[in-house]
Amino acid sequence: MPINLEQFAQQFSPECIQVCKVYDWTTNVVSLTQDITFTFPAGSLTGITVTQVNCSISLLECAEDGPRRDIECMVGDQTVTLQAVTLSKTIQVILEAIGTNAAGAQVTVLSNPVLITASEEVILCAPEGTTVCCNQTQNDFNICRVGAFTQTGDTITATVSLRICQSIVVTFEVILEVAARFCQPRPEIICEEECPVDVFPPQCPTIFPVM
Repeated sequence: MPINLEQFAQQFSPECIQVCKVYDWTTNVVSLTQDITFTFPAGSLTGITVTQVNCSISLLECAEDGPRRDIECMVGDQTVTLQAVTLSKTIQVILEAIGTNAAGAQVTVLSNPVLITASEEVILCAPEGTTVCCNQTQNDFNICRVGAFTQTGDTITATVSLRICQSIVVTFEVILEVAARFCQPRPEIICEEECPVDVFPPQCPTIFPVM
C-alpha cells in the first residue's frame, strides 16, 4: 500500500529523542571445569548419607577488565578496525546435596554460595566512549554438571563443569530526529456493576418441543 506523504506530514512532526544506539551485539560462551569446595550450614550434613549432588549457576557480574586495544580484522573482503575487550565474569555456584538421614528419609541440603571468576577477551565494535555490557541468557544452553565428589564433615569437594551463554551489547546514547507525534493518555475506563437479570436456562430446541 503506497504511503500518502502529504497525509503523513500532517499527522507527524519532527521530534528529538534520546536513545541507546547499538554498535555491536553478539553472544559468547563461558565454559570451564573446576574442582570447588562447598561449605554447608554447620551440622546440616551430620548423619546424612549423600547419594547425589546437583549444582546451579548464575552470572552475577560482567565488567570490563583493563583497557581496550584496537585490532585489524578481515570481515568478508574488507579490513576493519575493531576492539579487543577483556571481560571479567563473576559466577555464583550453589551445590544441592541429596541423601538419606538416620531415619531413612530423603533430605535435600543447599550449600553456601561459592563465587568463581573467569576472564576472557572478545572482539567487538566498541570504539572509545561506548559502553559494553553482558548478561546471562535464559535458555537450556546454560548447564552445570557435577562429576566426582567427596564429603568431609560439612564440606563437599566436587568437580563442577559449567557453561553460560552471554548476550554482549555495545551501546552509546545518541539524540535522533524522528517523525513522530506525542502520545495522549487514554480515557478513564468506568465499569458500572449492573443488577443481574433473570435468564432462563439454555434450551434444547432440536429435541423439545417436537415440531
